[in-house]
Amino acid sequence: MKLPIVVLLLAALVMGAALADTVVYKWVDKDGNVHYSTVPQNPNAKPTDIINTAREQAPAAGSAPAASSANQVPSISPDDSPACKSAKQTLGKYLLAEALFSVDANGNKTLLSKDKQAQLIQQTRNQVTLACSQPGTPP
Repeated sequence: MKLPIVVLLLAALVMGAALADTVVYKWVDKDGNVHYSTVPQNPNAKPTDIINTAREQAPAAGSAPAASSANQVPSISPDDSPACKSAKQTLGKYLLAEALFSVDANGNKTLLSKDKQAQLIQQTRNQVTLACSQPGTPP
């Protein structure tokens, strides 16, 4: 009777570990908007050289805002465009990650330096600004 429970717990641990290092995909849609996701939603989606190691998901719309800081995770509004939501989710994942890695062609991970992590986060902030300030989309 205990064996099925142990097997289920072991399976849950293995699945959790497999999800810990999730590849982030990037693609550009027909309108030129850049999208990021942990699930490729377009045949043109290519894995980025960044791995999401966040232990938490970005907060959902309506969640309480965090204290004001440079690492504040952006809140997602129901009025945000898909590109804006995607960019905010990516930024949230990067901000919540314990570490960010680059991946070479052989699948080997290399920890990004603090400077490279800061540069990536700033680029992603710029993407949020761009994606969320398109005409017809709220900032």
